[in-house]
Amino acid sequence: MEDDENNDSGDYTRFGIPDVPKTTVTTAIGKTRTWAGLQWREKLFLLVSLVNILATIGLTLYRLIVVAKENPAEEDLIFTILIIVNAVFVAFYSFHGVLRERRYELYVQILAIVIILVYCITEYSVNTSNRNTVKLVRLIIACVVAPPNIYLAWTVAQEFGELEFRIAGASEHLQNCYKNAEIFSCWLKFDLQVSVSLVILVLRSGTNIGTLETVILAVGIPYTLAWDVFGWFMLRMELKWAVPVFVISGFAKPAYYVFKFVKVYHDITTQATMMVYIVIVAGALAMLAWLFLMYELIFVYRNFDQGLKERGKMNLRGIH
Repeated sequence: MEDDENNDSGDYTRFGIPDVPKTTVTTAIGKTRTWAGLQWREKLFLLVSLVNILATIGLTLYRLIVVAKENPAEEDLIFTILIIVNAVFVAFYSFHGVLRERRYELYVQILAIVIILVYCITEYSVNTSNRNTVKLVRLIIACVVAPPNIYLAWTVAQEFGELEFRIAGASEHLQNCYKNAEIFSCWLKFDLQVSVSLVILVLRSGTNIGTLETVILAVGIPYTLAWDVFGWFMLRMELKWAVPVFVISGFAKPAYYVFKFVKVYHDITTQATMMVYIVIVAGALAMLAWLFLMYELIFVYRNFDQGLKERGKMNLRGIH
């Protein structure tokens, strides 16, 4: 009886056949690739990404500590927090994208790297009075490491497909449904990234904030987190009734973005500081992310009840 159980579990070492490392495992979030299942290029990509992220976060944390001690009301304090938040999202896209074979998350990782570069270049070029060695080193490292990181992300994403086939099967229709669901899920995460970034930017005067900024901070981050999580559950469970709720509750986002643009327009005509330009970049990205998300929702809604959810259940949760 024990021998039968060992045979069923895939243990063939007693027959002289070496064990083959598992390339995928089923976890609480679905099928995930193991380290043994990664190709050398994917491992190299993760290594380069890790070096890039740790270097960026390390230098930024050092700058954050210095600014917090010397002048907590300085704009640099908010900029450092902004870079750290975006670096954390880049780390998530890198590792989750590879281990879960999320092609579009690697594309968004490329976009997120470019965003950090734009933030760093804008801050260093506009905020000339506060230039220092740490900022220069951070900018140089970002410019040097970003191109190979972007190249590896693109090439690695082109090789994905195994997990998609295991989840969606050979059906071209289900593969298209899976693709749309993956894109929508990816836009949800990117929407969370840019929305949180824009909310953080209400602290443009450092720790000196008023009542309006306090309310935006207290409501903005929990709201955008709850909205994106709700969208994820709507996608996963294919809840048609939740779509109008998701859309209507989401209109608060573009309304806030328009409010920010109006305020920025007033600021840029009076005093154009470094943070004003960064708010413009973050606001434009947030608006575009929301528009693309709503556009992709049309295709996702049409694919509800087409069999992808049932196929995903057979594979113990496919879309994340």
